Amino acid sequence: MPETVPQPGDVVWIRGRRWRVAAARRDRRVTRLDVANHEQRLTFLQPFDHVVAGVRSERWRRVRPQQALARLAHATGRSFGPRTIASAIDADAAILPHQLEPALAVLKGHRRVLIADEVGLGKTVQAGLIAAEALRRNPAARLLLIVPAALLSQWMGELRRRFGIDALVADRAGLDARARSGAFGETPWRTTGVWIASLDFLKQPHVLDGMPGWPWDLVVIDEAHGACGRSDRHAVADRLARRARRVVLLTATPHSGDEERFERLIRIGRLADDELVVFRRTRADIGVTRRRRVAWHGVALSEAEGRVLAALATFERVVLRAAGAPGRDAARLLLAVFRKRALSTMGALAASIDRRLAWLERDGAAETDAWAQPRLNFGGDVEEDLASMEDSEGLRARTGLPEAAERSWLKRLAHLSAAAARVESKVARLVGLLCRIHEPVVVFTEFRRSLEVLAGRLQLARPLAILHGGLSSTERADALDRFEQGGASALLATDVAGQGLNLHARCRWVVSLELPWNPARLEQRVGRVDRIGQLRPVHLTLLVARHETETDLVAHLARRVRAARRSFGVSALIDIPPNEDAIRRAMIDRVPIAPPGAAPTLALCRAWTRAARAAARHLEAQRALARRWRGPDMAGRPACSALNRHPAIAALAGGGSVLVFSVPLRDHAGALVARHVVAVRGADLEHARRLAVAAVSGRAARAARLTHAFGDAAIALDRRLVAAAQAAAGPFETQPGLFDGRGLRAFEAARAASDDLAGEVETDAARAHRRARIDIGRPVLEVVLLAGRS
Repeated sequence: MPETVPQPGDVVWIRGRRWRVAAARRDRRVTRLDVANHEQRLTFLQPFDHVVAGVRSERWRRVRPQQALARLAHATGRSFGPRTIASAIDADAAILPHQLEPALAVLKGHRRVLIADEVGLGKTVQAGLIAAEALRRNPAARLLLIVPAALLSQWMGELRRRFGIDALVADRAGLDARARSGAFGETPWRTTGVWIASLDFLKQPHVLDGMPGWPWDLVVIDEAHGACGRSDRHAVADRLARRARRVVLLTATPHSGDEERFERLIRIGRLADDELVVFRRTRADIGVTRRRRVAWHGVALSEAEGRVLAALATFERVVLRAAGAPGRDAARLLLAVFRKRALSTMGALAASIDRRLAWLERDGAAETDAWAQPRLNFGGDVEEDLASMEDSEGLRARTGLPEAAERSWLKRLAHLSAAAARVESKVARLVGLLCRIHEPVVVFTEFRRSLEVLAGRLQLARPLAILHGGLSSTERADALDRFEQGGASALLATDVAGQGLNLHARCRWVVSLELPWNPARLEQRVGRVDRIGQLRPVHLTLLVARHETETDLVAHLARRVRAARRSFGVSALIDIPPNEDAIRRAMIDRVPIAPPGAAPTLALCRAWTRAARAAARHLEAQRALARRWRGPDMAGRPACSALNRHPAIAALAGGGSVLVFSVPLRDHAGALVARHVVAVRGADLEHARRLAVAAVSGRAARAARLTHAFGDAAIALDRRLVAAAQAAAGPFETQPGLFDGRGLRAFEAARAASDDLAGEVETDAARAHRRARIDIGRPVLEVVLLAGRS
């Protein structure tokens, strides 16, 4: 007699442990079971591993009336229909209407969604809700979350804590371990569930080439604005998104002023005329009052620091005059590096001057400089700070100034900055603030060298935790844990910590050592503590030098903030802020920024606002009912109680008893589509069970029609994915090279990947047709209510 094949969602016992089946695939006489519990995910093979179904006892257990009613409320709260976002019922997150809108859009069938909410409005929760719902509806789904390396551990923790999802880490160690535990020759990417990886790891050729061409059910790209430059990052993000059934892009700063970058962002994963559904909500839109207090601290500079800034201004005029019109852009890159660092710390300026001198001394042989070389990323968990990448480009710029003259100027600036570094007026003011105010604080600076200067001066005033892009994911997690657990009262961070971190539970005070030239970056910094869930007013302290070089920046920043506030209108993206080159011209050349031109029109989605509010009210009511019972499961035994004093129950029972069943509706693949609660009068259990099945037959028919429509839409989408992959693979014929076979091998690999995708999609299409059939599962007895004494 063949073994019974468990269905996704079933509870089974294997090797003495309790598991829940995530996916089941039968191949001839062997069934592969992907199972999970609260600790781990594993794969077993039946019949080699003995599988015992988890059996629910139906022996009644007498309980008090209050407990029986609580169990009844719990069962009602756990019921849901095929259109319900049921994963939100158990989620450890407040149900906010605006966070349901993207999930409703995805469930409706929209393929690409951009969530561009203001910092702190829960983009991670919204993406997690979409992922959890995708897994609930298809336990065998394959999801890919692409996040910055600095946020890997945070995303994993959020998914586990809020949605009970254990993500599979895609790094070198994780892939090797999964390959060793899987079948021989099988790719670890075949494993179902949620994969999480950084873009810097995935862009490596050996990693990307090792990923099968099968479609992902969902691809989420966090901080998507970092993947819209002319780089390998954009190419890889776009390639993976084009092979996904659903794409969700997350960014709080979708438009930095560069129209070309913005255009690449909104085209990520686009197939033909794909519509991009854009959500952009502010605190005012969702009715959250911002309680933020900004303190500007004007810092009087020492005479030594004043001499450095005066000499630097003269150097800027000399360089711009020598560069002329042809070399002006390259000159601005270098001068922007020096100006920004001078307004941060003199130590940061001195370090950049030393690097520039080293490059000049080697006669421009930048390839030999360690600081100019891109680092080999074997583990995929290290990110460079944005300022470090600017160093590499700006400090190697050709300015047109004779090298002998430039070396002379740089040596003079190095001498002056070394003398001024002994004072560091901004750092001294910060030390004074931290000695007077004893609250936990996050201190941001744009530059690694400034971070080192701060650490050296502050280590006697406060216990410190330090965070920057050169740390591994483990080191970053240790630093954050030390700060959040109280081992450190000050977190010193570069802008790598301005992406996605949730620090509002620990502190409310942010200090910015310098003013970033882009106001969006300043908003990212304060957004680490000014988030939903922050119960106290947020304090932002800005340290500004009392010097014309930085007062000009203050005026410019005010103009940019006004422009940024107009960036997203009610219905379109208009009045974009200026790009980085315009900023450099304004700060170095003192050229006024021209009014923004015509920006790309991109409509914001408001279609789901009313539906999301209704869904939030319904889910909140479901959650309140489910919370009525928080006791143990009583080994799965139904509760029984006499409620002779409850008139509603007595009227319903008619002097007899009421049996309450939960009836699951599953598709033909075993996935849970809906769960309904049915009350039946009578004493015969089997007869009552048949009545419960009959009561939901109409709902099952409606669910079948809805599932069939979803299946047809999924098949049509998969065919589009195949067509796009075949178009990307190029012509069906090629001419081999006379002396090199690389072109032929690339052609064969592209065609094989396209054929592989086509075969997988056809298999999924057949599976989708089978899933359109809805089965009524065996009704589970939850509560027995007796109208009279028994």
